Amino acid sequence: MEDVDVLVVGAGPVGLLLGTELQRDGVAVSVIDTMPARGFFCKALGITPRTLEIFDDLGIVDRAIEAGVWLTGVETWVDGARVATRSMQVPEQGLPYGSLSLAQYETERLLEAAFTEHGGRVHYGFKLDSFVETDEGVEAFLTGPKGEARTVRCRWLVGCDGSHSKVRSALGLSYEGAQFPQTFALADVDVDWDHPRGPMYRFEWSDAARAKTSVAAVPVRGSVRRYRLSMIVPDEHSASLAGVAAPDFDTMRALLLPSLPEGTQLSSMRWSSVYRVSHRIASGYGHGRVFIAGDAAHIHPPVGGQGMNTGLQDAHNLAWKLAYVAKGLAHSKLLDSYSAERHPVGVDVVQSTSAALNAVLARQAANPAMRETQLLVTYRGSPIVADMCADADPELPAPGDRLPDACGLSQRFVGRPRRLHEFIGHGRHVLLGYVDAAGAQVDAFVDGYRALAGLLPDAASAVLVAAPGCDVSGGELTTVLTDTKGEFAAACRASGGMVWIVRPDGHIGWRSGHCSGDAVKNWGRVLRG
Repeated sequence: MEDVDVLVVGAGPVGLLLGTELQRDGVAVSVIDTMPARGFFCKALGITPRTLEIFDDLGIVDRAIEAGVWLTGVETWVDGARVATRSMQVPEQGLPYGSLSLAQYETERLLEAAFTEHGGRVHYGFKLDSFVETDEGVEAFLTGPKGEARTVRCRWLVGCDGSHSKVRSALGLSYEGAQFPQTFALADVDVDWDHPRGPMYRFEWSDAARAKTSVAAVPVRGSVRRYRLSMIVPDEHSASLAGVAAPDFDTMRALLLPSLPEGTQLSSMRWSSVYRVSHRIASGYGHGRVFIAGDAAHIHPPVGGQGMNTGLQDAHNLAWKLAYVAKGLAHSKLLDSYSAERHPVGVDVVQSTSAALNAVLARQAANPAMRETQLLVTYRGSPIVADMCADADPELPAPGDRLPDACGLSQRFVGRPRRLHEFIGHGRHVLLGYVDAAGAQVDAFVDGYRALAGLLPDAASAVLVAAPGCDVSGGELTTVLTDTKGEFAAACRASGGMVWIVRPDGHIGWRSGHCSGDAVKNWGRVLRG
């Protein structure tokens, strides 16, 4: 194994996404995992619309959709009667995607394939024993699959190694929180019943014998009868499951059937698990040249499918920053913004999912709805975002927010509508402008883009959105789109001459009422340190 810029410890979804983005952006990266090979368990299932946008940026969103099942809603049943129905947020309501059920092993398969396509390879069977930070980087001491000792030198090390993270422990970061007293069980099985395919189901009972149980059923691709069932194990059965990691089919059937609708039959169990749920958050997301992400940084109840998605977005945030510093485009101080931006998100998710689980345990309906899409995550107040529009409506997309998409844009010589997000991401900062008159507004935008391109060679692009009827020739420096339906202007309340700088992770980094090369250079100081 060669020395690299970044060593990623852990080849779960978070480590694979981080490795893929770095490899795509031309950064030398190695991903290691103690497992001898990738697992095939469905574990985490829910993929949020925001994560699907990240998959779109990587070019794998269509593969993910093909391998998953769209969730059409959530139905709650009490004593055999439906008492609540919540439809999922869908694109017709202004979202980029719906919510997808995708087995974790499929997520890992797709990400590893993308990593491989960009020239990466996962080194299975390698265990991190220890590491030492030096003036030039990090020395990581590994044990290989045949027991051989290896030393890998890297500039940065990232622990994506789960809730029992050796990296977090070695950094001395606390992992504050507690464990819920309840025992939970999962089973990947075929379910025969009369309920239609599509929704996620939750079954509850009020009689004394079953009042403490709650079963959730989420469809899984592979068979029209395949579901992942999860339940709160009744207290009287918890003791018998102590020390049992994977109960057999007869045990799981005996646990599950009393809490499922009458007449339900189970078969073909592929996997099962018994576990306890914790809520914990690391005191920080890194120190010096070493970082943590995913479960190594935060764990929380699985309500709303936030866990894996939050970890993937940790990696998405960290990847572009590591790439910029590795390639000399930014000062190493940029990496300090990773913990500054993502730690508050982790705290919020731990608190909100813990509250949601308590609501489930208390038999209260929880409807997080838009929050669960993760499209509302913001980095407002981050040290690396700036706003020159001090009097702007706080309800509008502002620096730190995800840039909203806009559809129905037109581009000359392209015979189909374009989406704004087609031109965002891909490891680049994008100067985005809006003009309603040719001439000075366009000249100022071009001046600003020349400045951005000078700051970020090969990592900058420009998109100029023109109002309907505004004939703009952008030349070969910029992509020119026409806001034919007015969606962009409405979403951002744009006026002629306004500009935004959009970060590689799709969040707005800077906003101004007018553009100039000097203004862009001034913003660029946040990258240069």
